[in-house]
Amino acid sequence: MPFALNAGTRIYFHDVGGSGIPMLLVHGFTVQLLGWRPGFVQELVDRGLRPVLFDNRDAGLSDKTGGPDDTDGHYGLDDMADDGFAVLDALEIDEAHLLGQSMGGMIAQAMAIRSPGRVKSLTLFYSAPNGRYGIRNEGAKDLSVRQDRLARDEAIKAAVEREQLSASPEFAFDEDWHIDLATRSYDRCYAPDGYPRQARAMNEAPDRSAALAELEIPTVLIHGRHDRHLSPQAALDMAAVMPRSELHLYEGLGHEIAKPLWTDFGDIILRNVLRAEKSAADKTH
Repeated sequence: MPFALNAGTRIYFHDVGGSGIPMLLVHGFTVQLLGWRPGFVQELVDRGLRPVLFDNRDAGLSDKTGGPDDTDGHYGLDDMADDGFAVLDALEIDEAHLLGQSMGGMIAQAMAIRSPGRVKSLTLFYSAPNGRYGIRNEGAKDLSVRQDRLARDEAIKAAVEREQLSASPEFAFDEDWHIDLATRSYDRCYAPDGYPRQARAMNEAPDRSAALAELEIPTVLIHGRHDRHLSPQAALDMAAVMPRSELHLYEGLGHEIAKPLWTDFGDIILRNVLRAEKSAADKTH
């Protein structure tokens, strides 16, 4: 099985393959790599990219950092950033473009700050430089505390209900997809004890605004105006400090990479990638 190793922690990854430009996709809080919808990944492939997907630690087939009662995995987002670099190392990829969503966008930021020479561009979907942009949703389950293990049907139902909070008012909620994703995720690796450990790493992350202001990496910031998890103000504030950033705010979009916008997103991502590739080429001449 394809595992990368970071200081003893095994990280499971999937390389889509091909001869395209490498792009590492970093998923968000608690979500396995299965959460990347094949059609969206294909949009990237069709534009000449080579997507590489991986499970964050404490999710999917990557190593778990504790047992059912452990709410502290003794790691932070910087360690999760190094997990991403370990995947690139395993594939002998020196430089890559990064695409992260939500917490994955925060991990991608950490990667760029820690090793800007290895990150050619950033695409950040509904991300933030720190935790103060989070929105509390009344009635939403608190995943930052110890989680009870649910029976299969209950766990699938709960996962779909969580995703309904991410839905967009402008675009239909694809319930069939979310039921299928929750089912496959449960059967592949149901590990709710990792939720609070990931939450702790995310919630204790420092404010990266000042460091982001020093980055010269071409960056795209994409956020929905109707995101019920992270305020779109996060994207506005990052755009204000990041010197080579491009901001896209979408009316009616929630906390998701909505299918009707895949073509638009793909074009934006490719344009940013090519901008970065051109900058790199210019520096060598």
